[in-house]
Amino acid sequence: MSIKQVLTIVVLALVAFTLTACGFNPPRDNPATNASIYGNGGMEVRKGDYVYFINGFYGIDNVNDGSNDYGDAVRGGIYRTKLVDGNLSYDEDGNLTDCDLIVPKIVGYEFGSFYIYDNHIYYATPNNEKDRYGELTKNLVDIYRCDIDGDNNTRIYTTESEYTNVEFNVIKINTTADNYSTFVMIKDGTSLVIIEYANGKKTERTVCDENVGSVAWLKQTNYITDDSINSGKVADVNKNVYYTVTKTNTASSTTLHSYNLVTREDNVLADDNQSTYNLIGLKNNKLYYEKTVNGNTSFNYNTLSGTFVSNETAMYYNSYSSYYIMDEENAYAGGVIAVNDSGTYYVQFGSNGADDRKVISSSIGYDILFVNGSKVYARNDGAQIYEIDLADSTYTAVEILGSEVGSQYSESAYVDYDGRFISYYAEVTVGDATYYYTHLVDTSMVDDDTNLYVDNFVGVYADGENPETEEEE
Repeated sequence: MSIKQVLTIVVLALVAFTLTACGFNPPRDNPATNASIYGNGGMEVRKGDYVYFINGFYGIDNVNDGSNDYGDAVRGGIYRTKLVDGNLSYDEDGNLTDCDLIVPKIVGYEFGSFYIYDNHIYYATPNNEKDRYGELTKNLVDIYRCDIDGDNNTRIYTTESEYTNVEFNVIKINTTADNYSTFVMIKDGTSLVIIEYANGKKTERTVCDENVGSVAWLKQTNYITDDSINSGKVADVNKNVYYTVTKTNTASSTTLHSYNLVTREDNVLADDNQSTYNLIGLKNNKLYYEKTVNGNTSFNYNTLSGTFVSNETAMYYNSYSSYYIMDEENAYAGGVIAVNDSGTYYVQFGSNGADDRKVISSSIGYDILFVNGSKVYARNDGAQIYEIDLADSTYTAVEILGSEVGSQYSESAYVDYDGRFISYYAEVTVGDATYYYTHLVDTSMVDDDTNLYVDNFVGVYADGENPETEEEE
């Protein structure tokens, strides 16, 4: 054996020892590079036969020096399991038969989310550094990129603003007929930053470094490599990031910009010194936004196929607290769900605010979670989750998940849906302590006894946080 061969073996052995010593060993089996992806940008993502999920909620208040060191995180880290014959597989003790640690850092917190494209994972985690006073700057956000098995974990960006003023999105689109790039988009306070990965090369650029207000960009919840609407071959309108800039010479107006990810051109779409824009979203090849002129607010969509004003259509003529844009590709006509103090309303595309219909009364107290196709999912104060089918004119709320499965972590941000699995954080009590771990609700399976969707705990309990251990003691 040559000296070169001996040295190679020694180096490989040291690498293997290092990975094992830090408590993390990347799994060997992985989904195919071109496997379809469902649920990007939330708590759980499916790729092929693998389900990647955040293993519970940690919470920024509990993050301290050392708790987010790489290799230490269990609750809040990213794990994965492999579906067997399309279903979750458990052993006789109720544990997943296949559950691997992928990202041993805290992703399950107030800003936690992740994306998968090709053979890489992109995720947000609390910053793990200290300022000059020795204080942990955990409210800042670190954006990381790693391989699909968790290897080659690399920090690619650290925000200057705290997580409450940060937005994070990742998409993959065609830049030419046969070439694709993955874009990491970050609204860092009042700045807009774009990171592009093309052929393995990273390019970072700041689009605007001050006075950025709201942003709207394409959200690829699903990515299917078959030239469908969910593939990277998107319309030109979706190759732009849209953002507003507050004008310094007047407090009552903004300018509306579009930044082309491919050509890197920045254009001003609207600037009339009297209109203020609040961007809501980019979907169905349309830009959605609130526009306020002289104190009057309307909710609009714009196809952006010609001049900005000529393609503007108003759907609501007053302001709502939140909007949920439906997909035009479903069998139902599509439209927008709008919420205010009076209740929840639905209006179809092509109509106006005069034709809206109340779906939920304000007295019922539902919290809208998400909209999928013609169905609206909502939760009441008792933690039950309901499904409302807009195709049924009675708008009957049907219970699909009862509160008895475990108290859920509050706020709709911590409930996710990939088209099949609903994921949420369920309460676990051990002694006087309360923790939150991830559950998946399989909407393709109904429990014969309760007539509700099947609910399952997924993941791994950290040391001292397993309620079954306490029962045994």
